[in-house]
Amino acid sequence: MSEEKIVLIARLKVREDAVERARELALGIVGPSREEAGCHNYDVHQQLDDPTVFVWHETWRDQTALDEHFGKSYFQEFFAEAGALAAEPPLIMQTRMIS
Repeated sequence: MSEEKIVLIARLKVREDAVERARELALGIVGPSREEAGCHNYDVHQQLDDPTVFVWHETWRDQTALDEHFGKSYFQEFFAEAGALAAEPPLIMQTRMIS
């Protein structure tokens, strides 16, 4: 089985009282994530018409690189704290580019 790039798109809606903390947390993992050997792209967005919604667009070398990212302590800490700020469960889609 050949390894292929994994594109991850994630959406997190946080409580209105948690927007600033969620933004701090999200921005705090951008640098370390981009430094990972298997990271090709790592961007975080905030929805224009609903600032409680954050969207991640990430591209990883392969599934192994993404799994390693998920195992990093800084990601685990982020995921636990961001999850506590959530207004609803996060949506995480792992995709492959077809165009």
